[in-house]
Amino acid sequence: MLRRIALLGLVALAATACQPQSKDSKKSGPAVATGNGFTITAGELKARLDEQSPFIRARYSTLERKKEFLDNLVRFEVLAREAERQGLANDPEVQLTLKKVMVQKLVQKNFQDASGAAAEALPEADLQKYYDEHKAEYYRPRRVRLAAIVWNAPAGSPERAAKVALAKKALAKLKAEEKKNTLAFAQLVNEFSEDAASKATAGDLGFKTREDLEKAYSKEFADVAYNLQPGATSGVLETPNGVYLVKGTGEQDELNRTFEQVKPQIQTKLYREKKTKEFDAWLKKLRDDAKVSIDEKALEAVEVSAAAPAGMGGMPGMPGMMPGGHGPMGAGPRPMGAPAPAAAPAQPAPAPAPAK
Repeated sequence: MLRRIALLGLVALAATACQPQSKDSKKSGPAVATGNGFTITAGELKARLDEQSPFIRARYSTLERKKEFLDNLVRFEVLAREAERQGLANDPEVQLTLKKVMVQKLVQKNFQDASGAAAEALPEADLQKYYDEHKAEYYRPRRVRLAAIVWNAPAGSPERAAKVALAKKALAKLKAEEKKNTLAFAQLVNEFSEDAASKATAGDLGFKTREDLEKAYSKEFADVAYNLQPGATSGVLETPNGVYLVKGTGEQDELNRTFEQVKPQIQTKLYREKKTKEFDAWLKKLRDDAKVSIDEKALEAVEVSAAAPAGMGGMPGMPGMMPGGHGPMGAGPRPMGAPAPAAAPAQPAPAPAPAK
């Protein structure tokens, strides 16, 4: 068990070793440990500690705890040197991992703006133009969701009086049943409604603005239905087109975001699109310069197994398309390493477990 804990600590340490470090912090300060072929400096130790969460770092405030952490760094370096001595630097899996890291570093170096200054440098006029052309993304009037029981009886039609009487009967039945039966309105839709489309969805009319309601059903309908709170039911509602009982089932508040409120969001979006285009052009030039050729006959002959070999998981970062085939900002497939939408920061690796 103790060996397993120590091994897990080394694996965690190997993960933190892959985290990017600044050149200043990597080897600065006095040496805290030395060995054949390696030196660990105070700056390097601090950089490794800083990769941990504040909660984990708090455990390493004493000299003894720092020694435990340093011991894991030393063991990692000793094992790394032994791996090199045994020629594992030339192992195909090691070389593949190295290629993945190099590609990530290459793209970061050429296309990543860690400070955000490049996005902020985009012309104000371009940001305002995008906002003006996409107002629907930032302004939306209040919408209500409704359900309705519908009787098709235009004003003045011979059946109008009979349909109003049916609506009153349905309303009385609803008032008697809705307190003890939450499905009462839906059941009455099934029993009475004459609108096939909404009847199939328990009377649901979906989310509508006041303008939508007026256009689809009439001003009289909109005046009443738009002001219904979720859970409230109208009385018998007579309109020029028909007779209704309407129930409020939901609402969406008005969305009204100003240019200044969304400016940072637009900056990020346009900057990503710009960098994606630059990446695509850069990658195309690299492919053209490499004079890539494809042997389709040999490609077609490759057999693809239905299942992965036992013990092999996914291989993140492999050249090819990202999972799902979606590129940044919905731009289609994205090759590995292409600039991508910002994601949540990766969680720091756990602290190395002290060996006992």
